[in-house]
Amino acid sequence: MWQSNVSLGVFTLDLWQFMLGSSVLFGLITLVGTRKSLQDCKLEIGFWPVMFGVVGTAISTLFVICVLGYESQHTPVVLPSEVGRNCRVLYHLILITLLLMMTATDIKNYDVLEWTCWLGMLIGVGGAVVFGEFQLVHVWVDWNQEQPQLAGAYIPKWLDAHRHLHGLAWSTAGLATGVVIAWLTQKVSSFVLGIPTLGTGDIFIMAMIGAFLGWQPTLIAFALAPLFALLVGGSIRVVSNRPALPYGPFLAVGAITVLFAWKAIWMLEIPLTLAPNPDRDSIFALRRFFGDWVTLLMTAGLSVGLFVGLLSLLRFYKSLDLKN
Repeated sequence: MWQSNVSLGVFTLDLWQFMLGSSVLFGLITLVGTRKSLQDCKLEIGFWPVMFGVVGTAISTLFVICVLGYESQHTPVVLPSEVGRNCRVLYHLILITLLLMMTATDIKNYDVLEWTCWLGMLIGVGGAVVFGEFQLVHVWVDWNQEQPQLAGAYIPKWLDAHRHLHGLAWSTAGLATGVVIAWLTQKVSSFVLGIPTLGTGDIFIMAMIGAFLGWQPTLIAFALAPLFALLVGGSIRVVSNRPALPYGPFLAVGAITVLFAWKAIWMLEIPLTLAPNPDRDSIFALRRFFGDWVTLLMTAGLSVGLFVGLLSLLRFYKSLDLKN
C-alpha cells in the first residue's frame, strides 16, 4: 500500500519530501565519508567521492520508494509501528552508506577501515536496543509450526513483552553469526585451497552487516555474495586481469539485495508439484529452513561450499594468461 505521509514521531513529512531529504542527506554523507576513507587509506581521491555520492543518492531514492512505497520489507509476523518502520528506513540507509564507503577503499586498494566497521556495529546494536523494533525478522520464529487458517508461525511470547531486550538479542546474534560464518569460511577455504582467502576486513564487514540485519538475513546475504561474485567477478577478472578481486563489495551487494527484497526472499514459495492446489508439504518455503537446526546447518554448509567453489574458480582464472 502506497503511503502518502511519513511520520517520524515529532514531525510528519510527505513521502516525496522524505525521499528527497533522505537521498540528499545520505548522498552527501556517502560523498564525505568516501573522501575521508580514501584519505585515511592514503589513496588518491580523484572523482571517487562524487561517484559514490551519486550512487548513494540513487540507492537511497530507490530504497525509500521500495520500502515505504511498495512495502518490500513487510512480512506477516514483523509489525513495527509506523514511526518504527519509517525510522528503520534511516537505520538501514546508514548501513548502506557505510557499505558504500568500504566498497570504495576495498575496490581501490583492498583496504577496509576498521573504524567504519566498529562505528557500524555500534550503531547497529545501539539502534536495535534503543528502538526495539528495527528487526527484519525476529531472533526466533518457527514457520514449520504454522497451520494455515488455524495457527501462525511460532514466536516466543517474551519477544513482544521485552522489545528492547529482543533488539539486543537479534542484533548481537546477527553480529556473532557474521563473524562466525566469515571466520569459518576463511579457515575452511584456506585449508582447502592453501592460499589466503577472506581477510580480516571481510570479517569486520560481516559483523557489521549482522548487527543491522540479524542472523537469518545475514546468512542469506552471505549465501548471495558468491553468486554475485560469479556473475560479475569473472567478467571483471577477464577484462582487467587483476591478480585478485576484493570480496567485500560482493558482501555489500548481498546485504543491500536482502534489504531491498526482504519480503520477496523471506516469503518465497515454490510449488514442488504441478498439481493445481499443492498442499503445504509440496511447497518449498525458504523461511521454514530457519526454524529447523538441521536445515540451518545445511544452509551454512552450502554457503561455505559456494564460497570455496568461487575461490576455486577464481584461482583457475588467475592461472590463465589472459593477455595472450
